[in-house]
Amino acid sequence: NVSYFELDFNKNRVDMIAMNYYLSHRLLMLTKMEPGAPISMNTLTNQFEPPSNSFERLWQFLGSDNRELDPVAIDQELHTSTKMLLDDEKVLMAFVAGRDRTLFTNLRVLILDVQGLSGKKIEYQSIPYKSIRAWSVQTAGHWDRDTEVNLYTRNRWDMAKVNLDFRTGKADIQQINRFLCALIIGLPSDPKVDFGLKDYKSGNEEAKPITGSSMGILNNMAEIDAKTIDAKLRSDPNLLLPKENVLRAFQRGRDVDVITDRRIIQIDTKGMTGKQVKYKSIPFKHIHGWEFETAGHLDRDAEIYCHTDIAKIQSEQF
Repeated sequence: NVSYFELDFNKNRVDMIAMNYYLSHRLLMLTKMEPGAPISMNTLTNQFEPPSNSFERLWQFLGSDNRELDPVAIDQELHTSTKMLLDDEKVLMAFVAGRDRTLFTNLRVLILDVQGLSGKKIEYQSIPYKSIRAWSVQTAGHWDRDTEVNLYTRNRWDMAKVNLDFRTGKADIQQINRFLCALIIGLPSDPKVDFGLKDYKSGNEEAKPITGSSMGILNNMAEIDAKTIDAKLRSDPNLLLPKENVLRAFQRGRDVDVITDRRIIQIDTKGMTGKQVKYKSIPFKHIHGWEFETAGHLDRDAEIYCHTDIAKIQSEQF
């Protein structure tokens, strides 16, 4: 199977910006056909002050942790002199790490990778929301101070998993998560999604983290109250869409697997302190098979396996 191929062009004989615009027009048409939940077209970035000192500027240049950038200016640039965006496309969130840019538009995630000493060579990587099969966000830990977003696609080699790191306190990680929820599992019939005010502390410890339980100490899950988890995931963090409901929830130790009417959410609490938490979302529309196994005479565990078309998540066991 071929999931990646390369075409080489003579830069003096081919307008690469025009080629990119043509591919965007053709391929993003599918995203337009399934636009997700209605969202506001107002930019979601309202904090983009420059680094405060030379050390922070150097750290930003050398590091790979994204901090917010003014989306209005880069939206104008990509609609005029460097025409990369479609006429009805708008940059809603923008982040910078060193010389690179990560943009969230209403149609795709666009990553600008500036290469070489001169910075003239730039790779523009487009990931339509329709192509994102699953995603996860991870809050900062006690030692690891970065927050993280992972995007999973069907591509098995080059772009199977895209990792994005963000500076804690410089990006609202849960707002990014909610934004992805709206565009990946949202429906056109949903009410307009309110992303709320920026909370730059959302990448830190939750107000009421999930406490450990003696249930599941042997890695076996036990069912817990779905209404309690539903209430938590509407505020701490605000993860669920307005018309999305938690149907079942299961806990083992500090980890919880949540089944909503649109996806499976795996909540993985990490580290000794439990401060770092990973929320992985797997939409039902990308689960194409399942099997379950009853308990045996010696093996007292019952198991369920879900099989997906996601390159880095071939199957999940419960």
